[in-house]
Amino acid sequence: MQPTLLKDASLVIPSAQLLINVVRQRVRQLIRGHRPLIAAPPGMGFCDVALSEVIAGKLAYEASPGIKPDNSFVPIVTFPGVRSEKKAA
Repeated sequence: MQPTLLKDASLVIPSAQLLINVVRQRVRQLIRGHRPLIAAPPGMGFCDVALSEVIAGKLAYEASPGIKPDNSFVPIVTFPGVRSEKKAA
């Protein structure tokens, strides 16, 4: 992995945790045989390809509905009439 690619990708996705997860999922796809979204020279590693795709704007992320922008979780609301307790065996 090239540190210059990592530095440039961190400018696109500033959160280190999000960047790691985006790159991890994309590397998993590339290992399974998906084609790169950019023109990658032969011999370029999967991680470098994923970071280059982030830099090129080909990969993005979307916040899941249960997480607020400040990374705190939304409280879970139970449906009325549903018990969340387990019965004893």
